[in-house]
Amino acid sequence: MAFATKDFLKELSKARSQTGGTSLITMLIAGGGSMSLVTKKLTAELSTSTNIKDKTVGKSVATALKSCIGLIKSSKWHNAPENGLVLCSGEAQYCL
Repeated sequence: MAFATKDFLKELSKARSQTGGTSLITMLIAGGGSMSLVTKKLTAELSTSTNIKDKTVGKSVATALKSCIGLIKSSKWHNAPENGLVLCSGEAQYCL
């Protein structure tokens, strides 16, 4: 399983935005990490995403952040699994 994760992260690191901005959100959460703390951090990032100059990229980042927040809230996890958790979200049209 470690090799699959390593290969996935290698492929993920090759992703590039066509617009030159960030459109892929990746969050690594340590095993046992507090999901409420993660949600707070994502919510803070969501509020700062309004400062992104390119409106298309800003909307894509906000959508990705909302998706991660929604996933965490719907899962009702209190803590991350013991092996940790990787959340990836973004709009495919902006990632190569």
